[in-house]
Amino acid sequence: MSIDHIPFNRITFALPVQPFKVTAFISTQERLPAVTEFVLRLLHTCGRVSLAGFRDYFGFSEAEALSVIESLDRQGYVTLSEDQLTLSEEMRQRFETSPDDCPWVTKLKRRTDVVPFDLLTFSMLGRAEFAFASANWVKLNPPPELVGNSLEKARHAYRESFVRIERETARSRGEERERSYGVHSIESIEARKPGFVPLTVSLEVDAKNAVTARLPNEFEAGASLELLTEFRERVAASLESHAQVGEDGVQEFLALFELDFLRPYALEADLNAHKLATDVERGLSAPAGIQPLFGGVYLKRNRDAVLSHIHEARGGHKGQPSFQSSLGWLAPDYALWGRGDDFKQSVDAFRKAIRNIGKGDDLYVFDRAEERQEAAVRSMYTGTGLVELHLMRPPPASSARWHASLELMLYPGRFAVVLLHAALPSSPGARVPFGFISTRPKHLRLVHQLMLEAGNGNRYAGRWSPGREGGPSRPQTLFAACSFLAYSDIQLPSTP
Repeated sequence: MSIDHIPFNRITFALPVQPFKVTAFISTQERLPAVTEFVLRLLHTCGRVSLAGFRDYFGFSEAEALSVIESLDRQGYVTLSEDQLTLSEEMRQRFETSPDDCPWVTKLKRRTDVVPFDLLTFSMLGRAEFAFASANWVKLNPPPELVGNSLEKARHAYRESFVRIERETARSRGEERERSYGVHSIESIEARKPGFVPLTVSLEVDAKNAVTARLPNEFEAGASLELLTEFRERVAASLESHAQVGEDGVQEFLALFELDFLRPYALEADLNAHKLATDVERGLSAPAGIQPLFGGVYLKRNRDAVLSHIHEARGGHKGQPSFQSSLGWLAPDYALWGRGDDFKQSVDAFRKAIRNIGKGDDLYVFDRAEERQEAAVRSMYTGTGLVELHLMRPPPASSARWHASLELMLYPGRFAVVLLHAALPSSPGARVPFGFISTRPKHLRLVHQLMLEAGNGNRYAGRWSPGREGGPSRPQTLFAACSFLAYSDIQLPSTP
């Protein structure tokens, strides 16, 4: 991984696409039948041939020779004058313009293609993998005026893209391309069922401490410039629409968790995210029991670090007893968190690691939802494989607002993960997570306390399984629904 651009989040965007079945007439160049072509090439070489010479050369009877000549004359290929046979002027010009001394002729050919176009710019897409968009992805919905005029847009796009359509069709069939002059006319066009193409974008911080969006290599190499520009603008707009308002809490975060070793990266008002990311990548030293992290938990390198702690806890490594528990994961209040395939892969990996031994343990994700907004929040976890989704009410205005930017993970008694999602001035909508994994008891107690505060009393809104419709399974308290959190962190002073 290049330290010039270090990823901190990965988001799967859903590009809207629709296939169109197009039947058209194409102006093509074709070779003539072998006998016809041989006759014309003979005339091209000799200039003119007598009727008798033509008959004798091919061994035709009188009737056969006249039949062939009449057919060629009717098609405008030859001229018979005073017993002399010559090429027509049109055919003579065809020979002059031919790259291979073959008399190619133009014909109209009917063909049918099913072509996918994106619904943002109506650029042709290659071998796209269509899918019904999961609500977990960030959909880039097309403007209504484009959708309402899609047939006419597709008609124009088919003409514009025909050379590429022809080339890719021939390649997929293992055939040579036709010699074509393009689309003569379109007989019919039919819209097929629309879908989406998932495109995972890597948000990265560069050496100037600015945020950049890296698109998938295959998409960037194959998409039109117009589509790439529009897609980038849509991604930027999605980020800007979630710009952080109010305090970012960097200094408060460092003070609350006593992270003095991270203060050099936040000496000024703004977080030096790139310097921090570079040093973490190179092995930033930290106090005992603390492992610094940069980027979201579901990024592969951070996911692997969490999995290592889970396996250690459940497997009893390093001489410690095996400790079976569920894992709690509190999402930050950020609409672009956990949106995509990386989150889904992490859910799958964490659940497998937790459920390998013992019964009842699982991954519990906690998120926030206003009253009557629970179903909308739940839908964002559809298709991720998550089973235990528990919702909390947003904190009151009187509480520390920056607490909502915390991402917390707790494996009771063994480890905790704490990340603050901070905004950068260059891109306030792109929250940059940074923090640590800790096995220190004081950090575990503090994370436990913050989780309990998030779901305290009537702020707990119940279990909303992504795989079910309707309301929560049944009214419960936080402890009744998430019993793994029902323990005390109070430490009595040791007896002298």
